[in-house]
Amino acid sequence: MKKKLLSLGIILVSALTFTACNDDYDCEDVQPSVSNSDVYVSCAGNWNANDGTVGILDYDLNKRPTAPYVFSNAYKSQNGIGIGDAQDLIVFGNKIIVTSTTSSKVEVLNRQGKKELTIKLHNVSPRYLTKDGNFVYFSAYNGKVYKMDPNNTQKPLVDSVEVGDHPEALSVANGKLYTNISGYGKGSTIAVVDCNSFKKTKTLTVGLNPYSQNISVDNDVYFVSMFDHKTALVQKINAKNDKVTNLFKASSIAYSAKKNALVCLYATYYDKNKRFFIHDLATGKETELDMTDLKSPQQVNVDHYGNIYVIDNPSYTAPSEVFYYSPEGKLIQGHIQVGYYAQNIRFAN
Repeated sequence: MKKKLLSLGIILVSALTFTACNDDYDCEDVQPSVSNSDVYVSCAGNWNANDGTVGILDYDLNKRPTAPYVFSNAYKSQNGIGIGDAQDLIVFGNKIIVTSTTSSKVEVLNRQGKKELTIKLHNVSPRYLTKDGNFVYFSAYNGKVYKMDPNNTQKPLVDSVEVGDHPEALSVANGKLYTNISGYGKGSTIAVVDCNSFKKTKTLTVGLNPYSQNISVDNDVYFVSMFDHKTALVQKINAKNDKVTNLFKASSIAYSAKKNALVCLYATYYDKNKRFFIHDLATGKETELDMTDLKSPQQVNVDHYGNIYVIDNPSYTAPSEVFYYSPEGKLIQGHIQVGYYAQNIRFAN
C-alpha cells in the first residue's frame, strides 16, 4: 500500500492505532501520531459485540480546515481492550468521561483515551452526559441523574436524584438541570433539578417521547420530542420561568454560536421526507443545506468554530460515517469511517 497518509503530514510513529479506509487505499492499521485531540466520537457498537469505540478525529493542524480527518480508535489503542459500548462522552478539563449503557459503567480517560478510572454501576445503565463549570451530570435508566466530580478519584459520585422513567439527554441552564424523561417512548415530561440542592423541583409537560436531544443556549433549553418516530418536534424551555414553547420539526439539533442558530436534521424513521437546515434563532429564517450522499443521517454536532459534523448510520453491519461541513454547510470531507453505531461527536475547549 502506498503510504498516502504521509502526504497528509501525519508521521507514522505513535502508539495510537488508526483505521483508515476509503477508496484511495486499503483498510489496514497504521500508527500515526495524534496531532490534535479536540474532536471525539462515541460509538455504541453492535449489541453484545464489544465493538463500541471512543475515537478521535485527527488531522494535520497546519492544514485546517481542509486537511482530511483520520479516525483513531483511541480507547482500544491506549488500553489494549474494547470499551464495550460507548453511549456518550464529554470532555471535562483534561479528562474524557464516557457512559456505557449495556456495560453499566462510567469511565474517566485522559485526553488521549487512556483509562484513569472505571466506575462500575450494577443495574444503573448510564446514558447521556452534560456539565457545568464544576460537575458532570449523567442520566441513567434506573431513573436517576447523577452528579459527578471526575477529579475526585476516591469519591467521584457526589450525589444522585430520582427524576423519572428512563431519563435520557439533559442540559444545564440558569442553575437548573433539565432532563428528558422518555418513559421508553411513552413519557412526555422534562424533570427540573436544582443543581445546588440536587433536588427535583418540578416536572414540565412536553411532547411525547423527549429523547436524545437536549441543549442549553444561555437561559434557553432546546430539546426534541420524537413522538412515535413518525415526526419530531423541537421545543424550547425558558429557564427563567420554565415556560415551554413549540418551535418547528427536527429530529437532531446542535447550536452554532458562530451563526446564533440551530443546525438541524429532520430524519425520522417513518418519514421519507428528510431535511438538513440552519434555523436562525433571532429571525426564524431557515436555510436549506445539501444532503447529497447522506443516506440515514442520525445526529448533527457543531464545534466551537461553527463547523458542522453529521453522523450517517446507513447500516448496522458497517461502520458509521461522518460528514464534515463548513459553518455555511459546504461539504469539506465526507464518508469518514468511524466506529459502529456512532452516537455523538464532542469537542474540547
